[in-house]
Order: sequence, then structure tokens, then C-alpha cells
Amino acid sequence: MRKLFLALLAILLVFVIPGCSGGKTAQLEKQVADLQAQLAETRQKLQASAERIATLYFIKETPSEFYLAPELRRIDASRFTAEKVLQELISGPKETTLKPVLPQTVKVLGVKTEKGLATVDFSQEIKSLNVGSRGEVLVLAAIANTLIKLPEIEKVQILVEGKKLESLAGHVDISEPLGRNETVLLLN
Repeated sequence: MRKLFLALLAILLVFVIPGCSGGKTAQLEKQVADLQAQLAETRQKLQASAERIATLYFIKETPSEFYLAPELRRIDASRFTAEKVLQELISGPKETTLKPVLPQTVKVLGVKTEKGLATVDFSQEIKSLNVGSRGEVLVLAAIANTLIKLPEIEKVQILVEGKKLESLAGHVDISEPLGRNETVLLLN
């Protein structure tokens, strides 16, 4: 788009300016300014309409075990934040062979990212998980793996109502930041 604009501008300048008088130059300058404004507006519209893709992790059941499997989700680039990605994770999978990892009643109260660490504050509904140790590992890995796919995040600290807890369901320590967990991913 920019190359086209510059090419048109160059052609316009080569053929029109040599024959321009003072009044024509001012008119031409106004046309150039108008074209630049249109180009800036078009750029903004393109950026606003662009989408980014998030990789969300949901539960996949096999005959012998439960794993995490990725699902790609398109999100409007203007709304693409760690908080929005988590809200998409909470909303559950679109693919029918996958199962949600979090209850839809869970709320994301906030996400702060600093020096590669995302501190995620969930509502107390996240503690209502009724899962065993494998289920808790999957939930935590789904949250961490989903967020760590974002370029600015390397680790995830989970809070509940602003407080660090030892565990969500009594099986896995969440008092320290979580890293990516590859061991629970379903490899095709």
C-alpha cells in the first residue's frame, strides 16, 4: 500500500511540478496532504481489523489418559491481551473432541506482566475444581502453557482474589511461578 502511494506520488511530482505556478503548487501540496491523511486512516483501519492467533490448551481424552491438546483461536488484534486470551480459555473449546479446563464461572480479575512474569489474579471460583492430582496438573498446565505462548511471558504466578495460595485443589504447589509443562501435551 505504501509503495503504491509513493509510486503515485513520484509520478505526480515528475509530471506536474515542472509546469506548476505558485497557485498550482499549493493545490498540489494540499492533494498530497490529503493522500497522506487517507493513507494514515487506511493503515489504522488495517491494524484495527487485523487478527492475532492464540494457542489455547484444552483437555483431550484418550482411551487410557487425559492430556492437553492445542486449539488455535483468532482474536481481534486491538483486543489481544493476556487477559483476553485467558477469557477465551475460560469460555472453553470450540472443537467438540476437547473438554474445558476451567469452569465458566471463573473470572480473570487482572493480569500484570513484568520481566517475563505474568501474575494472574482469578476469582475464588477457580478453587471449586473437583479434580484429582492429574486434573489439577492439567488445569495449571493449560493456564501456564496458554500464556507462555505469548512472546512477553516466560512464567506464570497464579493468585486467587489477590492472594498466593499453596494449591488450587490440594495437589500441586502454586506458591511459586509456573513454567511451561510439556509432559502433559498430547503428541500426535
